[in-house]
This record gives sequence, C-alpha cells and structure tokens, in this order.
Amino acid sequence: MEKHDSTKTMPRGVANAYWFQGFNSTSYGIILGMPMLLYLKSLGASGIVLGIMVALLPLTSVLQIPSASFAEKIGYKILLVRGWAFRSIFILGIAIIALMPDKLMPQYRIALVLLMLTCFAVVRNISMCGYWPLITGIIPEELRGKFLSRDTMCMYIAFTVTMLFSSFWIGVFSSKYAFGSIFLYSYLTALAAVVFLRRIPDIQDTENRSNTTQSHPPWMKMLRYPPFAKYIAFTVAFSASIAAMQVVWVPFMRDSYHASGSLILGISAFSNLIAAIVSRMTGTTADRFGSRPLLGCASGLIIIWQGLLMAMASGAIPHRTPILFGIILFGAAGFAVTGVASTRLIMGIVPVMGRSHFFAISSVANSLTLGVMPIVWGLILDSIGGTAADGVSVGSVWTWDRYSITYAASLACMLIAQYFRRRLDEPKAISTEKFMHILFIQSPTRLVLRVMHLLRRFPHQL
Repeated sequence: MEKHDSTKTMPRGVANAYWFQGFNSTSYGIILGMPMLLYLKSLGASGIVLGIMVALLPLTSVLQIPSASFAEKIGYKILLVRGWAFRSIFILGIAIIALMPDKLMPQYRIALVLLMLTCFAVVRNISMCGYWPLITGIIPEELRGKFLSRDTMCMYIAFTVTMLFSSFWIGVFSSKYAFGSIFLYSYLTALAAVVFLRRIPDIQDTENRSNTTQSHPPWMKMLRYPPFAKYIAFTVAFSASIAAMQVVWVPFMRDSYHASGSLILGISAFSNLIAAIVSRMTGTTADRFGSRPLLGCASGLIIIWQGLLMAMASGAIPHRTPILFGIILFGAAGFAVTGVASTRLIMGIVPVMGRSHFFAISSVANSLTLGVMPIVWGLILDSIGGTAADGVSVGSVWTWDRYSITYAASLACMLIAQYFRRRLDEPKAISTEKFMHILFIQSPTRLVLRVMHLLRRFPHQL
C-alpha cells in the first residue's frame, strides 16, 4: 500500500478545473456568503429572511436527483456549461437591483433579491449533478487525491481573498453602490468560471447513456448498496455535528467572546488560508495510503477543536485571541483533510453504472442535513438560553451555559459519526492505526536517521 506511482501525470486540460474552481468559489462566495448577508441586513431584513437565504441552496439540492437522468442523456459537460451560464444571469440581476435608485423600497429589493437567489439556487443544483461524475470520469483513480488537494486549495484561497477584498471594499466604499459593485464583480467572475469550465476535457464515452439512463432509477437499491450506505451514514452524522458549530459560532463570538466584526472576518480568512495550505499537502498522502486513515486523522483534529471551543465557552480556557487562533488551526486542518478524503472516497466507491445518481443522492443527503439541522440546533440553542441563561457553575473553572452545552452536544454527535467512519469501505486503504504509526513514529525516525547520517558525513566533507 505504501508504493505509489508518482510518475503519472494529470490528463491534459485539467488545470482549467483549478481555474474554474477559483473563479466559481469567488463568485458564489460573494452571492451566497457574508457580503449577501450584510447587504440584506443593511436593507433591514429579518432573521427569517436571512435564514431563508442561507437555506435556499441546501434545500433546493433535492433537484439534483431528478436531474441526474437528464445529465446522462445530454452529457455532463453540456449540462454544466449551460447551467453555469444561465445562473450567471441571476447574479447580474442582483447587481442591477442593488444599483437601482432609492425610489425602490427596501422591502421590494429584499423580495426581488430572494427571487433571484431562488432562481440561482434552482439552476445551480440542476446543473451541479453533472460536475463530480465528469471529474470522476476524467481523473484516474491513482491521481484523484492529488487533483482534489489542488482543487480544494484553489477553493480556500478564493474564499480567503474574496472575504478580505469584500471586507475592504464595503468598509472603504460605504455608499449604497458598494454592494452593487461587488455583486457585479461576482457576475464577472462567474463568466470567467464558465470560460474555464468549457475548457475542461469531456468524457469521450459517457457510460453508454442509452443503457444507463432509466426513467425510474432503482433508488432503494442504490441506498442499500453497502459501501454507499455506510458513506451516507457517516456524512449525515458528520454534517449534523458541524451544523451545530455553524449555528453557535457567531453568537458565541459576539455575546461571550465579545469579538468585533473585523475579528470574526479575520478568523474566517485565517481559517481558509490554513485549510488551503493543508489541503495542498493532503492529496499525495491520500493516493498513497487511502482516504479512510486520513478521515480518522481529520476527525481527531476536529474533535480536539470542538473540545477546546467547549472548554473556552465554559471559561476553563481564557478568552484570548492568540489562543483562539491556535484552536482554529485544529479545525481548519481537520476540515481541509476531510474535504479531500471524503470526496476521494466516494469517487472510488460509486459504480460506473448510475454514477450521476449516486453523486446526486450523496449531495442531497448532505445538503438537506446542512439545511435542516441548523434550524434544529438554533431551536436548541434558544431553548437552553431560556432555561439556563446565567449558566450552571461546576467547580471554580467550568460553567455549563447555552454555548458550552451546545458545543458538548456537537462533540457528542461527532463521536457518534466516528462509529460510522470506522465502518467505511475502502479495500485499498491501510488502517488508521497503521497510518498514525507511519505518521508519528516511522516518518520522524527516518528524518532523524537522515539528519544523523548527514552530520556524520559533514566532517569528512570539510
């Protein structure tokens, strides 16, 4: 398992996928990220409106299931290019709405923006079902980790730059046209993404479409396919835990940590930067040892991150910014490795027959979890705040309040996800225990022996 052929090269034209990922992440990082939330908030949008905006994309992901058969009929790349080009029109519409004169009342602006975002999410999810089947057909199995590490790095770099640029632009140009101009920039980057998407190589023979396309795919048989069912169980449990972290993060930083908006944005940029660096280092390791051991290592980092945040929320760890940045290192590294390893794993376990349907089911299960669970966790957070507003002290250094309890519940959910992780199927992967032995014992030992050998030779070279 430790032998890995590093002489193989990526197929020609794959570099366009990295450029596509960079420009695409920049575009939807603006239109579906913090800049859009800040714009709607500036118009006086209520919490319900902001919640609808956040839930639009994951809830409309169910459209990927009926679209999977359509993708196999017309071809993955054709559907992708047409869908990405069409959805860009709605980004332009949002930019125009933001740049319109003050005569348009704020409530009408909010309604029009939500309409455009809904159309954007619908078109995006219809066309998205063709992306990973296309990439899986292009990239050889032994190079998928290498590709995904570069692809993920481009995504995180784009998020980092976009967040810093948006923060600067909106802060310096505080007029009503600041948001409109940044949405227009999102439209231009979306067009650039379409250009590079068209240059990505196509699959020469797309799985014998006439045979694989069925009017009624065997959904239940797909869900019962053992490797796939185990993967879905892990990702759903994992996403349910992460949804809690997303809900509690901003309230904890605002109310308990008393962090400013600039600090929160700075932490997000720092997290994305660390994730970009770590993801770039992950690919070759995944191709060499497999995805399962990397998921085990990443889960350990995320559990440490959750535990430290729980301790900080309880008061056991002081609220100091350098300590907080140190804690963020664990989470950022864990998420980067998880993203590369989990995507590589599903690329390897789904059969060629019905590949687009398997990817659609996986995406819908994950998206619905991320769309529904934040609402559940939010209700739990509010109910805890009502019953234990002042917290319950345990000893002199630990207080159970709404934040520490929610972090503890999220940690418990992550521990449950580890049960499903250990059941994942990947025949070519080594065990997590063996991987940790290589990572922490064999590799440092080899490094020390190499240094000692060089030191012994040094006097003779003089």
